[in-house]
Amino acid sequence: MLCGDEDVLRRRALDELLRAVEVQPDDFDLESFDAQYSAPADWHASAGTAPFLAARRVVIVRHVLRADIDRAKMVSFSKLPESSLLILIADEEGGSEERVAKAGKSGEAWKKLVTTSGGAVLEFKVDPGATKEAVKEEAAKLGKKLAPKALELLVEMTGSSISRAFEELEKVCLCSGSEEIITERDIRAVVVPTREWNIFVMVDSVLGNRVPDAFNQLRILIGNSAKAEDAAYRQILPMLSRALRLMWQARVCIDAGCRADNAPDSVRQCFPSRPSLASEAPYRQGQVMSQARKVTLAQITAGFQIVNDADSRLKGILPGFSGLETLERMILELARAMSPNAV
Repeated sequence: MLCGDEDVLRRRALDELLRAVEVQPDDFDLESFDAQYSAPADWHASAGTAPFLAARRVVIVRHVLRADIDRAKMVSFSKLPESSLLILIADEEGGSEERVAKAGKSGEAWKKLVTTSGGAVLEFKVDPGATKEAVKEEAAKLGKKLAPKALELLVEMTGSSISRAFEELEKVCLCSGSEEIITERDIRAVVVPTREWNIFVMVDSVLGNRVPDAFNQLRILIGNSAKAEDAAYRQILPMLSRALRLMWQARVCIDAGCRADNAPDSVRQCFPSRPSLASEAPYRQGQVMSQARKVTLAQITAGFQIVNDADSRLKGILPGFSGLETLERMILELARAMSPNAV
């Protein structure tokens, strides 16, 4: 089973497996399934078929997290012949937070099933410590070098994801032409950041009372005014609430004289299980701690109320003019509430 957040590493692992067993994409003894439109018994039957022109019968199953795990438990995967190679791929499942959470639970169940059936689980997680080195090596393969600040910025803008960083790096290399060194300016000009990065910059602009910059990030997140409400419900309000919850945890740590990763139990007990500042990447923890030093707990509490009011205006509970006006009003109110001069 190939799983984890890093799509590029899953793809490379699949390629390496196929090379190791000397199987080509159009080989007779290779069959692929989509788990959403097939049954585990079908995969088992195909994998259990004796190979005809090769040493192994290879079966690839994509989107395995969409399959019925209960039906899979009824199949004897542990009894597959040695000539079979069944590769289950847990492709990334996007969508709502509820759907992502459901996929996460399904993934744990599948990993347990694969392990108890005698299979191997290869999990590729986002590792901030490994991302920088991986990106430097990838840049070298492309004949480029990244300036230290450019490397840090690329990793931050792509959420420490090797997959995202590799995709954006390829674009940057193409746009930089014959220049050997990629600069911070090149990264800012080309890289499409994660939504989390946009939210971080927006909050940072609010804390610095740079309202025009905050409006600019808001418009990037919205796309166009016709989609303001959709963007608000899908990402802006949930992600802004998440940013405030992390900032609240950071402020509690600052007041207690500790960090999130070494906070005593008396402090940790105050924190929610999700999101957890201690589980964030080190660079992200540093960013949030830096933001939290600029505000008080009372100001963060006021921020929660402002976001809640914006949600109520969008739903018609409080009076509001339009989705865009409501979100812009939210930014102005946040900037005023979190100003150093705010009472």
